[in-house]
Amino acid sequence: MGQNKVSENKNALFEMATTSSPSVATQTTYWSTVGGLAGYLAQVDVIAWFGIGIALFTAAINWHYKRQENKRANQIHQLKLKELEGQCNVKD
Repeated sequence: MGQNKVSENKNALFEMATTSSPSVATQTTYWSTVGGLAGYLAQVDVIAWFGIGIALFTAAINWHYKRQENKRANQIHQLKLKELEGQCNVKD
């Protein structure tokens, strides 16, 4: 019974980590873009370039994690297909 609870906690923690990380990175991208735009409009080049740099960096991080998420989803899908083929005795 205790082992099952630990497993559930690990799954919940993993779920929270995978769903919140891209959200935080997306917000960082948006706010750094706003800051960069404000710096550009105020003609403060350092702030503008810094904001653009952060926006590009976090966009790259978002892309990386989204790609990993898609890869995991595809793996899970392939495993479910194999499981269903085994249960239904589907022949090619």
